[in-house]
Amino acid sequence: MRILIIMLLAACGRDSSPAPQPPPVQPKPKPAEPADPNCTSKPNGWCPAPAGDPCGEHHDVASCKADARCGGIAYTGESFVACKFDDRGFGTNCPTVGCISLAKSP
Repeated sequence: MRILIIMLLAACGRDSSPAPQPPPVQPKPKPAEPADPNCTSKPNGWCPAPAGDPCGEHHDVASCKADARCGGIAYTGESFVACKFDDRGFGTNCPTVGCISLAKSP
């Protein structure tokens, strides 16, 4: 009988809670994807300016045109007619797909 009581007391003294679980593993962030080399052929896209180019702050044609330092990135995709561009590279009959600093002539 004593053995039975000892076994019951020992069983009651055990912790019946589940073992602690380790924290969930956080997925590693994806590395930044490189700029799409085909962005100029997408009429509804907007190509990023090269790193450090101040004209990269513009994300639409209107703000890019308003900045005299900047010119448009020409659309190179398919078109029913030949694309025409003004002297700063903004499309007159085709979309402008980005904003970039104008090259300074020496």
